[in-house]
Order: sequence, then structure tokens, then C-alpha cells
Amino acid sequence: MWMNATNTTSVRGDTEARRRGILDAAAAILDVGGYAALTIRSVAKEAGMSPGLIYQYFVDKRDIFAALLFESQQELTAFIAELPRNQGISALIAAIVPETTKQWARVGHVASVWRTTEDASNSDGQAVQDLRHSTEAQFAELRTALEDAAGAQGLSLREGPSLIPFVWAGLMGLADTIVNNWAQDLDPTEYITYSADGLARAITH
Repeated sequence: MWMNATNTTSVRGDTEARRRGILDAAAAILDVGGYAALTIRSVAKEAGMSPGLIYQYFVDKRDIFAALLFESQQELTAFIAELPRNQGISALIAAIVPETTKQWARVGHVASVWRTTEDASNSDGQAVQDLRHSTEAQFAELRTALEDAAGAQGLSLREGPSLIPFVWAGLMGLADTIVNNWAQDLDPTEYITYSADGLARAITH
């Protein structure tokens, strides 16, 4: 019994380690060559595995990318959930920026290419299915945080279907600017504060 339990733990650990290795290899490829460079063969080479082994974990390359984005969204959702809400909405948005910038740098900058070129919305892969739920959870947590932070200031959100997409677009624009150093003459902290203030004013009354 002890040997069986040990073997089971070992197999599970090996499985998780291989999956982690695949995702890390994919992230490295995306960073250098973008989504076009991401193939099962390139991931296998980067990870030091056979293509057949990759297929045991993922349906195709879009499934791999979906898993990376899913993982990143889960991390962001957990991060937002832990942020204090009592310092106001501008402070909340500014506090979110480092994590959304991390997400954008890792996978977000090629997400639109993935969705467009792969018609990812029609994929039946488990990773893509999980991603849909993860996206909903991420945006729900963001909305809750914004509501709480606005309430702490005695403000209300300007409700409407465009609210979260507008905030998200602002956060992604900030991430793009920071990662690519488009505003190199500006102090990053001052730029984030200014942008967060602008977003906060735009979505509250």
C-alpha cells in the first residue's frame, strides 16, 4: 500500500512537471517569436520532449495558449481578490496595473492574434472551455473590486455593458505602454497614477 501511494504521487508529480515544462516552453517561444512561432514541434523541442508526449496533454497549439492564458487569469483574479478596497478606486486601479502588465507581457499581447487566426471561440478543447469560465470570473472579480472601492469613496459606478471592457482596455493600453516603453520620458509611477485617476473619473459619478 505504501509503495502504491508513493508511485501514485510520483506519477502525479511527473505529470504536473511535464505540463509545467510544456507551458514554460510555450511562454518562452511566444516571448521570442510570437504566436506564429508556437507549434507543437517547436514546443516539443524547447521542452525537450517528443511531439507525441505534448499531444498527451494538449489538443493543439491553441489549447496550449489557452492554458497559459487561463493560468494567467487565475493569478490575476486571485491578486485582485486580495487587494484592499478602502483606499478608493484610483488607488485600486493603480494597484492592479503591475499584475495586468505581467499578464499582458506573458500572453496578453498575442491573445488577439490567437482568437482571430485560430477562431478560438469554436474550440472544444478543455483548456479553451476552462478559459471561458476563467475570463468570466476575472471580470466578475474586477467589477466587484471596482464597486467596493467606489463605495468606499461614496461613489457609484457608471453602469453599462461597456464598463468592464472599457476598464480592461485601459489596463491593457497601460500594459502595452509600460512593456514597450512608449512613454520613456515619463516616470512610470506618475504615469500609472495619472492614468488610474483618469480611468476612475471616467467610470464613477
